[in-house]
Amino acid sequence: MERTSSEPILSIQDLNVKIGSSHILKNFNLQLFKKEIHALVGESGSGKSTFANTVLGLPNEEASVSWEKFSIFSENIPSGDFSLWKNWRGKRISLIPQTAAIGLHPFLSVGSQILEYFSIIQPEFANEETCIRLLKEFGLSDPAAAWKARPHQLSGGERQRILILLSVYSGAELILADEPTSALDPNTGKAILELLRTRVKDMGAGLLFISHDLSSARDLADTITVMRSGEKLETLRNQGGSWEPHLEYSRKLFTLDENPA
Repeated sequence: MERTSSEPILSIQDLNVKIGSSHILKNFNLQLFKKEIHALVGESGSGKSTFANTVLGLPNEEASVSWEKFSIFSENIPSGDFSLWKNWRGKRISLIPQTAAIGLHPFLSVGSQILEYFSIIQPEFANEETCIRLLKEFGLSDPAAAWKARPHQLSGGERQRILILLSVYSGAELILADEPTSALDPNTGKAILELLRTRVKDMGAGLLFISHDLSSARDLADTITVMRSGEKLETLRNQGGSWEPHLEYSRKLFTLDENPA
């Protein structure tokens, strides 16, 4: 795994999230470095989305959130204080949602939405010529037509490529991808994940990849953290294309992925 700096983008120790007396996350730890793709995997209800929302500074309003350490962009955050996130979301932290329906307005042209986004986030990209060049770079077969189209006139894969484009070129140092290809067919999803991997590394960002699809995580990630019932079981490193889980639960997950029913 390539690390250009020993300073992590994100470093969390003993994160706890409770609703009432129920722990959603318990004593959770994670580090994410520049140019690293770190996947969170686990069954439904394991706490993956709760963790992602916490990193976005958008915890459940009913939740009690605390931590021993929460450092992001070298800024140490007091326990439970989410006031700084308003300066980071959309600029230093970017989200690629599960479906393009969440990220694109259905009644506005794609071009107008891209221009509006870049005019706020990255004004140097806020012109039609540059944006059409980026659409071509991201694999849109007819970028000029896509520019004028409404989202429903594009395929799901094309819409998701646009969301990835916006996220990667936002200048964000930390990108969260929450099941970004679950609504796509396998071939399209694989191509989009490869595009995401290449662009994240090129731009020097860190990517937190949230998925229940272990196969995608294995192909994409440098690091995988296995979760169960709100706790971290273990963190694995890519060993030349292979993974070596130590715990029985993790081994079963990887075995099931290698030998699907």
